[in-house]
Amino acid sequence: MIDHAAEPPKAPSYNQPTKNMARRRSLAHAVELLTTRREEAAIVPADYPSRIKVAFAESDDAIRVATAPSCDESDISSWQAFRQEAVGTRSPADLTVAYLAGPEPSNDLLALLELGLRPENIWAFEVNTDAIANGLDELRSLGLRGVKFVPVSIGDYFVGTPRRFDIIYLDACGPLPSKEQKTTKLLVDIFRTSSLSPLGVLVTNFAEPDVSKAHTLETYSSLIAAYLFPKGFVEDDGVMIEGPPVYGYSAYDHEPCSDPTGDSVEDDDADWDQDSPSFPEEVRTNFSANYGSFITRQIMDIAEIVAPTTRLTDGGLYKVLFDEDLAKAATRGRRFAKFNDDAFRENEDGSWHPTDIDMDGDAISESSMFSLIWTLAWLGFYPIDVNFRPPSSRVKEFAKAWKNQLLGSSPSKLSAEELIACFYAWRHDETLWTPAMKAIRHFPYEQVMPFLCDWPTHEIGFYPAFAQLAYPAHPNIRETRRFSYVAEGKTTRMFLDVIPFDECRYVYDWLSAMHLVTEDWFDLSAQLTFRFALDAIVKERRWFGDDFLYGCHVVGESDTFATAQLSQRMDLSLGMSSSSRQADR
Repeated sequence: MIDHAAEPPKAPSYNQPTKNMARRRSLAHAVELLTTRREEAAIVPADYPSRIKVAFAESDDAIRVATAPSCDESDISSWQAFRQEAVGTRSPADLTVAYLAGPEPSNDLLALLELGLRPENIWAFEVNTDAIANGLDELRSLGLRGVKFVPVSIGDYFVGTPRRFDIIYLDACGPLPSKEQKTTKLLVDIFRTSSLSPLGVLVTNFAEPDVSKAHTLETYSSLIAAYLFPKGFVEDDGVMIEGPPVYGYSAYDHEPCSDPTGDSVEDDDADWDQDSPSFPEEVRTNFSANYGSFITRQIMDIAEIVAPTTRLTDGGLYKVLFDEDLAKAATRGRRFAKFNDDAFRENEDGSWHPTDIDMDGDAISESSMFSLIWTLAWLGFYPIDVNFRPPSSRVKEFAKAWKNQLLGSSPSKLSAEELIACFYAWRHDETLWTPAMKAIRHFPYEQVMPFLCDWPTHEIGFYPAFAQLAYPAHPNIRETRRFSYVAEGKTTRMFLDVIPFDECRYVYDWLSAMHLVTEDWFDLSAQLTFRFALDAIVKERRWFGDDFLYGCHVVGESDTFATAQLSQRMDLSLGMSSSSRQADR
């Protein structure tokens, strides 16, 4: 008789039908985008500037009709050739992949091989001792040559090597964020080290936290509410709508605020909109939907703002663009989160009038332009303004662990909140700019750049100059696919995001660097070609943030020049026919 009680516990399995369906659908989409649909993976279509020129020539607007011939076909052709060189072509056999091995590395490996990838181009990473042993035995049984099974942290590998991957697949067992697994830190390191190819796909799979526990629901919902509330647009049943303040939501629950120790505090100066619906309550009530939205938005912000800023400061390249005193920029950035009490003077009759002192508090009055500043202020990481409540000690501790991971493995001496403050200070305060950047700021935009849709401003110059050195990656919204599921025999819901990223170097590098870029812009044809291409990036992220490239449209939204829509997250564990399930096995 076999003594089952004496058998060691079996390692968890990751080969359930729904899990397999999720794996295959996500990886198939990633491979297809980077091979047969590579043109669609790139954010700016090759014919985009030409389409704008044609639309202008056929317009009823006299300025646009007059502008169209100024964009020379030779410049458009030059840009198209430059773009094609950057985008290139790939076959499945050319693609490289990095993924988390776990105890069953063959599950993902075999799915990738079925899609046409070569085993030599596949790297699997694992640090758990038991999983390493099981994984090696499993791979040996396959008898494949060339598979890379590396017993180190995937994040350490990204930081320690210069290799870039076309697809990175992070099938994490934990939530986002996670203090133990440091999932946020790993995401930052991927983009800080440019471990994803200039045109690549990031596949992430995070677990839903156990919100049946009151303290878990409190901490996660507080972070999510703080993160989504300042966004100009948020998700609602598969469409993008204006942010919570437009619909009358309050940023806080309707109860006395608490100081960092958790004690109740009376605040006679603050009106917490007791009659308004509470956005934290909305997050708690519809936790799964808001958590899924938070995951997607967090990844995108890391790729476009957080990681590039960290990279720029790590090696000192920021000094080419901005004042070398980072502490000065951080101090300026903090002022966006608090109104300046000295900006108003009391009259003899008790009324107040503004002085010529800067009022500050920009992140409070224009939160969508300073969304990450607002989030960090809500969480208590900047001086508390009357418009913000101090978070509870539990929320503050949880948020601190998340916030610290925003540095990734950066050696920065500044905190994450200081570095983020730097980004917004650099964007909005030209006193922190070097002479080359000030030349961009004071370029005669309205005189030299034709008014085509939005008024041309220095927003056209700031982020491209930042991008040339900081290497952000832009998410391809229209080709992003998102799923959720609960695998057979499991109770935890998983959230799977398949997001293509494009560094758009064929846009940012087509112009001269910051010292010479204004000379390029005096060439009207070169200027228009750049602005036409940049418009596609602006359209792609129209509903996803005003933190940069605000008001840079050159053509209005239409069927021909549509803003990108984010497809609704699909639940793979519901509503799937048996034939569909069978096809995905």
